[in-house]
Amino acid sequence: MTEENFCYEEDNKRCCPLGAIPAAVWTKLLRPPFRRRHPILFWLAIIVAIAVLIWLIVNFLADDDAPDRDSIALVQIRGMILDVSPTLEWIRKIEKTPFVKGILLRVDSPGGGAAASQEVYAALARVAKKKPIAVSMGSTAASGGYMVSMAGERIFANGSTITGSIGVRMDIPQIQGLLEKIGVGQETLVTAPYKDAASYTHPLTPRDRAYLESVIENMHEQFVEIVAAGRKMPMENAREMASGKIFTGREALKLGLIDEIGGYDDALNWLCQRTGVSPDRKLYKKPERSARLIERALGAFNLPGNGKEIENLRETLTQPVFLY
Repeated sequence: MTEENFCYEEDNKRCCPLGAIPAAVWTKLLRPPFRRRHPILFWLAIIVAIAVLIWLIVNFLADDDAPDRDSIALVQIRGMILDVSPTLEWIRKIEKTPFVKGILLRVDSPGGGAAASQEVYAALARVAKKKPIAVSMGSTAASGGYMVSMAGERIFANGSTITGSIGVRMDIPQIQGLLEKIGVGQETLVTAPYKDAASYTHPLTPRDRAYLESVIENMHEQFVEIVAAGRKMPMENAREMASGKIFTGREALKLGLIDEIGGYDDALNWLCQRTGVSPDRKLYKKPERSARLIERALGAFNLPGNGKEIENLRETLTQPVFLY
């Protein structure tokens, strides 16, 4: 080692090699941190970062701000009426929002679960006592889709809209033939005679059929009562149209099942006149936040967002289903 690499003390002993590091390097390494050298810039950056974080939370995790002026809220019923929890949550939010003066109910649904359809109708009927509802029927508003429309004060449908289908259907999967082919069987023990009335492993007995028919007749009567109340018609008239038949919008108008031939804009304009809200006001819509966006993205690739699709399919194949 040369003398340039090491320093020596008077006693001719070798000093620490770190002494060979230039002073300029030590100055850079030991200089004060950025927050001490530029405190204003440091705290400004912290404030900006907090502001951006708050903005992200407000815009991607929280609901849209409620309107600060009189507005119309939009409630959409699309596809099969099965999992209605998000819809019920949105209806409750609208009900509690004072600046919402009316609801535009857009229905494009062939129906769905009996209880689910009835639950949505009940929620809308409750709000209808406080805020008027105009219904705009899309391509289809039949069965359960027609039931939820009964909460509307005025119902609009296109001439070719498929509506009606007032009735109840019960689906009971029958797979005993398949089980026999693959050599699988099932025995069921029950403590009550009707507990196994809708089993998918054996056909209905005459007793079970009569029992289940009485159940769906009761549901059917409830549907007829809702139609009679919603259309303000005698029960006898409602029963006459509750044959399960579908009707076009034009036929439904003649039968008194809707009020007017018209589309989305017609329903909105009527509601604006009814409430005094300007038609130029932006509709108050249900926000689609991060979780919903992820589900929609997964749905675009035909992937189940949270397993509900697979679970619904399993239940449909193995359990009796009551449908409006």
